[in-house]
Amino acid sequence: MLKIGNLNIKYNTMLSPMASLTDVSFRKLLDEIGFIGLMVSEMISAEGVNRLNKRTLSMMRSFEFKTPQFIQLFASEPEPFVNAVKFIEKETNFSGIDINMGCPANKVIKRGAGAFLLKDPKKIASIIKEIRNNTKLPVTVKIRLGYSKVNVFEIIDILENEGVDAITVHFRLKSNRYNERANWEYASSIKERIKTVFIGNGDIWDASNAKEKLKFVDGLMIGRGAVSNPLIFAEIAGEKRDDLRFKQILERFLELIEEYYKPEFRLAKLKAHTRFMIHNKINSKKLRQRIYNSKSFKEAGNYFKSIVL
Repeated sequence: MLKIGNLNIKYNTMLSPMASLTDVSFRKLLDEIGFIGLMVSEMISAEGVNRLNKRTLSMMRSFEFKTPQFIQLFASEPEPFVNAVKFIEKETNFSGIDINMGCPANKVIKRGAGAFLLKDPKKIASIIKEIRNNTKLPVTVKIRLGYSKVNVFEIIDILENEGVDAITVHFRLKSNRYNERANWEYASSIKERIKTVFIGNGDIWDASNAKEKLKFVDGLMIGRGAVSNPLIFAEIAGEKRDDLRFKQILERFLELIEEYYKPEFRLAKLKAHTRFMIHNKINSKKLRQRIYNSKSFKEAGNYFKSIVL
């Protein structure tokens, strides 16, 4: 069991934030399955929260959950973070705040946010200090090994000095691509130095790999591997792989998309998840093409339900 702020986390596995993927429908699905310590929402603009932007607020939809739900925020300056955190603490039922300091997307980098902040340790310190002084919610931070060079140890020292409750390290630089292997070799040296809860992230695709990585970290954050197989957290906890249950999960996910999205948005949402849900599955190339070429949510859903674990 992990303790993150005032929360006791039963399982040491967590859902990593992924744009358009760790949305309310997918998190609700995983909450129903169980065996997961906490989940992080898709990345949310702090500026969008402060403007009460309709699209941003729709991305912040929540539900009555069993598993703690954190909301991930991005911005480039302390003030928007602080205002957004105050709103979240007062107006939502999220369990904690995760600060994005690792997103490599160009549109985020151009705004001086995400992984760009790794280039400015002093600003990182000021951001976390202001957030920490303005909320009682648990505060966690997701970072990378660095921007174009490794400075993860310096950043970790700063984050710990400012009182964060957990740090997630994605074991790539911003300059690395996802087809480059995550550099888990840094895990042991970070573990020797870090005092707060240390969560590792990157290239976790199955339960056996996850259990091996847990030897070097306090917890694991899984993104693409969880979208590919929503049962991965149950399998890490000791549950057996179950093809029938996987089929039921696919059907339930379609129901949740219908529950949370208007008809005109359902097909696009399903196609977004297909990219990873189809990963390493039987006839994946053919099924992917059929789903992508579908003209309706119902048509795509029929193909989606035929995915085999």
